[in-house]
Order: sequence, then structure tokens, then C-alpha cells
Amino acid sequence: MIFSLGQLLLPLADLLVIASAECKSGIWIMNPDRMNTRLTGYKIRTFDNIPPRICFDKCIRRPRCHSYNYNRHILRCELNYKPKPGFVEHFHNEVGFVYVDVNHYRGDPMYDTCLGNPCKFGEVCETKKDSSVVCVKDQENKEDCTELFEYKRKSGIYTIYPSTSDEGIKVFCNMTNGGWTVIQRRIDGKENFHRNWVEYENGFGDLQHEFWLGNKYLHLLTSSGSYKLRVELVRGDGTNLYAEYSNFIVGDAESKYILTVNGYSGNTGGV
Repeated sequence: MIFSLGQLLLPLADLLVIASAECKSGIWIMNPDRMNTRLTGYKIRTFDNIPPRICFDKCIRRPRCHSYNYNRHILRCELNYKPKPGFVEHFHNEVGFVYVDVNHYRGDPMYDTCLGNPCKFGEVCETKKDSSVVCVKDQENKEDCTELFEYKRKSGIYTIYPSTSDEGIKVFCNMTNGGWTVIQRRIDGKENFHRNWVEYENGFGDLQHEFWLGNKYLHLLTSSGSYKLRVELVRGDGTNLYAEYSNFIVGDAESKYILTVNGYSGNTGGV
């Protein structure tokens, strides 16, 4: 079964002494727009183990980056694209995180390391040794296997980042006919599929062999966009059958992961 699926001043402790290629030395002050807050659902990329100055730099060099979340305790940097109007509901209280809108700083030579950024969405501005800049294609997080297919990736295991999730999900991508996210594979019966509710919720098995991806991940994936479902079967005589549904949605845990599927086409007789 597969589917294609107001500013706050920082305390003195937050004044940072830096040294970098762009700014040889000095005190760099950043005033987060929100303290102990994280914006969710708009993530472009995640970087781990980097200092706050570098997180800021990674955002301001990307035209698509509107803001970022940063956690000083775990050194995690999350770049966000521009939210939709009324996005306040996507702010969540999380101790340790700060939220910064970089548009306050674009064009300011003290902060903007790529003044007059000539790059487009999907690109990042990089500074060469002679201080000139070049635009290179950014390796942004991909939301599903269909997006990975556009980058001519081969079938295999990848980490995708649905817009409805704060973390990546490891999946097997079948790049045949457009890039499909495999949600279940059954081949030889070596994997036990007689599992309880929690196991089906979280997923089980081996992504390279037999597995069930997990109901909670199906909900995250199908609630982040419009998806279709394709079921492929092979009879004992080698005959290939398939059923494709143009609309595929899995509800949340509160709905007990209710399945909505319609728009059949295929050669299984509507099974």
C-alpha cells in the first residue's frame, strides 16, 4: 500500500562576543520578538549544534526565510518561511526557545551579511573569498517523497518534514511514477502484523522490508496537503493488481484515526 503522499530586550547574559569571516570581532545584540516561544508549521530547515549568531545568519541569507526559532540549551536552529495571515495560533509556549523575525534586520550592514541579496526563493546567498556573493540552490527540507522526486532522487529511505510536524519522519520513497511515500509493505509474512493499538499508532517493522508506517504519521502527512492512495497487489500467479484513490485522509488520534478515502480507479473491481 503506497501513497503520494513587540520586542523584548535580552539580559546582559545574552550579549554575544563573536568572531567570524564577515564580522571580525565585536558585540552582537539580538532582541527576540518572543521569549520561550516557538512557531510551528512553517519550518524550512533545521540545524543542530550551531550558535545563535550562525542561526541568524543562515536565515537572513535565505530570501525565503522569514523568521527562526532558536534554543540555546540544545543549540537547535529552525528556519521558518513567511506564515499565513492569522498565524498567532501557531505560536506555542516552549521554555528555552526564542522566536526572531529577521525582516527587522534586512538591509542593516551590522546584521545583514548579504546586503542587497540577489537570490531567489529556494536559494541561499553565499560569500566568496573575494567578498563577492553567489546564489546556490538550497537543500530545503522536503515535505514528502513527491518533492524529493523533483530532485531526481532514487528509491530509498529519506527523512521528510510535513508542514504539520515539528520533527522529521523517516520513510521509504518509491520513486517510480512520480515519487510515492510507502506506508505499508507486506512481502513474505516475516513481520508480525497482529499488533495492538499503540503499535499501529507509532508504526513498526523495517522500512527496507515489511512495515507499517504508523497512524499518527499518516495523519501528519495527509493533513499537510492533498494526497492520493495507491494499493498494489501481486497474485500468486504473478498478476499485478492496483487500486488508486484520488482522496486520502487519516484523522487525528481524537477521531481514532478515521480513514476517508474515495475516487477509485484501477483493475481490482473497486475492492
